[in-house]
Amino acid sequence: MFGASLAAWLVVLHHYMQVAYNFQLTDPISVALHRYGAIGVDLFFVISGFVIYLSSTGRKITPLMFSAHRLARVAPAYWIFTLATAATIAFVPGMVPYTLFEPMFLLKSLLFIPTQNPTGIGFFPMMTVGWTLNYEMAFYAVFLISLFSPQNLRLPALVVGIGLLYWLAPSLGGALEFYGNPIIFEFLLGVAIAWVYQRGWVGNIKPAIAWVATGCALGLIIYNGQVTHHPIKSGIPCAILVLCALSQERAFPKSSLLTRLGDWSYSTYLCHILIICAMVKAGSIFHLDPTVTLTGAILGIFIVSAFSFHVIEKPISSLVRNTRSINAKTYPQKEGVR
Repeated sequence: MFGASLAAWLVVLHHYMQVAYNFQLTDPISVALHRYGAIGVDLFFVISGFVIYLSSTGRKITPLMFSAHRLARVAPAYWIFTLATAATIAFVPGMVPYTLFEPMFLLKSLLFIPTQNPTGIGFFPMMTVGWTLNYEMAFYAVFLISLFSPQNLRLPALVVGIGLLYWLAPSLGGALEFYGNPIIFEFLLGVAIAWVYQRGWVGNIKPAIAWVATGCALGLIIYNGQVTHHPIKSGIPCAILVLCALSQERAFPKSSLLTRLGDWSYSTYLCHILIICAMVKAGSIFHLDPTVTLTGAILGIFIVSAFSFHVIEKPISSLVRNTRSINAKTYPQKEGVR
């Protein structure tokens, strides 16, 4: 999906401005990336809600199958890049900002358990971009529970589950305060889009209306200023953008490059901080021109993203999808049927 690659690269460029320049550049593009680049996270959450609901409804799927597929899709690459981050912090101190190495902190990061970062910046895991994955896993947990309800009640169950997570979890104190962030409602915006998409209503949106709505959504993002990951200020405009893009998907030319970028987007999100830090460090040591540093970072992210997708993400996901012990419980097969 093009939206996923756009979301990933918005975050990449936003973090490049942060790591390389500490958001000190004042040219219009740098200022825009500072203020609005983080909107990629909100776009990710909306797309995630859309994809998970659309791919898991209207078909037979058990909680076991859902759990196995989601873990296989998300966890291995995250674990590998988290361990790479830990090794970098341990052996090249100071290269990766805003994080430190502590064994228990690493363990909690690997297990998607929200915990305070030792640097004091808040509930950020060792690989700081992983904070979004902690919300993602919480959404998967709520969705998993909803699978035990009748299919016609799954949507209400999701709404109730996210609401309980937001309002009740923080009252228990400790790390559960992390889930008191309203950003988690952005998953429901994606779920709502999937619900109307399944009914064929999205395709009825006229091109003129879609373009006007897109312009209004972008205007809202600009008007609201610095992105704060609020479900109304950021989530709703992102939901409108996703809805409009889906409504006109038949008009977009098919592009193998865009398809690949979408496939690689998760790995792009995971690997970009390490590569940016490495290039900024190299630029400082070898006095590289800023353009060379940026170009090197972008090329490095492309290469590592492609490698990660084809060597880690895709093979592991395919292995789990083809595991009979998981899928047989979902699709009981008669003799001779494959």
